[in-house]
Amino acid sequence: MWRLLWFLWLVVIFGLTVLPLSNFVGHSHWDLVTWIPYSEHHPAIEDIVGNIALFLPFGFFLGRSLRTLSRNRVSFLAVVTAAALSTAVEFFQVYCHNRNPSTTDICNNALGAGLGVWLAASRL
Repeated sequence: MWRLLWFLWLVVIFGLTVLPLSNFVGHSHWDLVTWIPYSEHHPAIEDIVGNIALFLPFGFFLGRSLRTLSRNRVSFLAVVTAAALSTAVEFFQVYCHNRNPSTTDICNNALGAGLGVWLAASRL
């Protein structure tokens, strides 16, 4: 059941971060990328909290589905997988209008996944 929930949450992440596909324009907007995490003059707290909250269930469901592995191993897997997925999404957003790709998002998404694993382990 936990793996199914994890997969369904991946679909939610995909839907919230990539759709609508009409934003995809096929040419890059590298000038919009924020390369240094947390370097925005006024980072929006709702963006930070939203990104953490989006990936918290990702880590929680993964942590529950892999509970036979050590917590350190699951934490590493969740954070690396979340960072890789988030990097792919941010790269896609470089080619979209109305999106602002940022390394801050990648960091917050990885943090959310790590917190999710921690919550899953604390509930055992």
